[in-house]
Amino acid sequence: MTCYLNFEDIALGLSVHAYKRRLQRGIQQQHIAHLLRFGRKQFHRHALYYSIGQKEINKYADICPAIKNMNGMHLVTALNGTVLTMFRNRDFRHLKK
Repeated sequence: MTCYLNFEDIALGLSVHAYKRRLQRGIQQQHIAHLLRFGRKQFHRHALYYSIGQKEINKYADICPAIKNMNGMHLVTALNGTVLTMFRNRDFRHLKK
């Protein structure tokens, strides 16, 4: 599969793998920006995980109503900021240290 990243995806720091996953899972660029801004940040397995769960939705729903439908979204970045992958999973137990 040939992937051509557009400028917005490059500006968000998406890898080719993350771009493919974004398209496969129907995750919009705006969701990535919200994950990076409002997501719970955890270091796990040599990567940074940005996650939005019910706690973040309750905390930031007044500031950004768009995160109400992002429950269970996760974004994985390398330590240099490159987005490696993204997925949806409402079970946060895998992120425990």
